[in-house]
Amino acid sequence: QTVAANLVVGRPLQMLPRSVAPSRAIVIGGGVAGVSIARELARKGVGVTLLEKAGQLCAGATWHAAGLVTRFGGSPKIKKVHVRALREMTALHEAHDIGLHITGSIRLIEKGNPDRLTEAKQHVAMAALYDDPGLPTTLITPEEVAALHPLVDTSGVDAGVFTPRDGDVDPTLLTTCVAGLAKADGAEFVHNAEVETIERRSDGTFEVRTGAGAVFEADAVVNAAGLWSRRFSRQLGLEQTHPAFVIEHQYAITETIPALKGKVGDGERVPVLRDLAGSSYIRQERDGLLVGPYEGLLSPGEQTKVRTEWAEGPPSHFAFDLFPPSLDRLQGCL
Repeated sequence: QTVAANLVVGRPLQMLPRSVAPSRAIVIGGGVAGVSIARELARKGVGVTLLEKAGQLCAGATWHAAGLVTRFGGSPKIKKVHVRALREMTALHEAHDIGLHITGSIRLIEKGNPDRLTEAKQHVAMAALYDDPGLPTTLITPEEVAALHPLVDTSGVDAGVFTPRDGDVDPTLLTTCVAGLAKADGAEFVHNAEVETIERRSDGTFEVRTGAGAVFEADAVVNAAGLWSRRFSRQLGLEQTHPAFVIEHQYAITETIPALKGKVGDGERVPVLRDLAGSSYIRQERDGLLVGPYEGLLSPGEQTKVRTEWAEGPPSHFAFDLFPPSLDRLQGCL
């Protein structure tokens, strides 16, 4: 999993007058980051061409994403970004149905960890400053946790941080929807256009060349290539400020849970859980649960596996592939 998007222009950003904006931009990558940036640029009148190596969108990290979307944020800036994103997605869902499930979410605070409880109180106070006053984040009791999510064993829970009006989204539906809006605003999407090289010219413009020999010119390049983003950062001398790596991440999906059977509509689904002691996210997947631990933190003898041999990304065909299952690595988190 990676999150990687950076903007490259002919001169350092701090040297550009506020009135200067690129007239032509190339976005590399057709995942949710690239498509969203393409839409924003097109809405502002920039001529945008998005290059996607595959024959369809979401052929990479976006397809692998669990789709969690939250109003929670560990800092004021991230909090503001998350709140704005939820507002945008809620509006998109109401107009287009992007598979947004508004369940709310609970961060579980385990007993015997006073530092975690102090941190939780700080997050609640920060949310009061930077979130919608009508959607307060609250510290809730174990009994309230159980009432919201009956599957939680609260015997080891001290409290929960409940964030309303967030949940999870279908990454493919979201990306496809935003792509349609970007095209309506004038953005051009080119598929089967795997970028090979980016060259910065002496006049500050860029030449982007694909493996098929097509050449595109632009005033600015957005590297939103996700799993393959380090390659382009290296070509532009930016790899030291763009530390994106491919890691292995195991997850599990349960069989049908009777308590969840048939409860898939709005207002029926259980909240997303973030089990801090277990280093896991847990959300409803149809009538079961999806559990995604970060096993390197808790499983004895296991470490998060960084694919160092993929320094510039996995093979081009690795878009919808999965690593072999290794659920034993998750035992320390479950």
